[in-house]
Amino acid sequence: MKTAKNKKQQVYEKLRGEILSCKLEPGLPIHEANLAAGYGVSKTPVREAIRQLEREGLVSSVPGRGSIVSFISSGDIHEVFEIREMIECETAAKAAQLDDKSELIKRREELYRLKEKLDQDAAEEGWDFCDDIHMVIMEIVKNRKLLQMYRDVLDSISRIRNNYGRKFSCRRLEFIIDEHILVLDAIIDGDEELAQKRVRDHLVNGYQYINSLT
Repeated sequence: MKTAKNKKQQVYEKLRGEILSCKLEPGLPIHEANLAAGYGVSKTPVREAIRQLEREGLVSSVPGRGSIVSFISSGDIHEVFEIREMIECETAAKAAQLDDKSELIKRREELYRLKEKLDQDAAEEGWDFCDDIHMVIMEIVKNRKLLQMYRDVLDSISRIRNNYGRKFSCRRLEFIIDEHILVLDAIIDGDEELAQKRVRDHLVNGYQYINSLT
């Protein structure tokens, strides 16, 4: 029983990762037999993993078609950005109250260096680093439950970006880096109100840009 459980968990993690990375694109049919063969397991752990992913909203059951990778709707995008605004604006304000800003100062310097060498080859590094900035702000306020909530949201953020990322321009990444620098400036200066405003502006810009690609 332990082995079967481990196989199910392994299949779940691999399949979930492929969905979040958009290696398995929205709308793609999910064939248990093909996945089982590809993962080197029986259909049972694949079926169990699919059921769990259905509960998470990453897989959908379509009458007459079986299971497919869930589409990303405009409503999904709106909800994710709405949740981000609720969490990130308040967290930025709390971070601005802290005395120790050394990690944020270090990250701001790294953003300046990243911007200097920015080109198409550095784009992937840039996206990952910008995600890290959000996580660092979350981590320094030292609220474990808030951090766990944000990690769950970050999965949805990553999937949206991975789905539309091929349409992102290097110029857009440069704007995003500038926006992150402005956010860090406000937090480091201890300006809670300005930090919230700059996070909100950053999210509004991101939401509008994503919508322009849909």
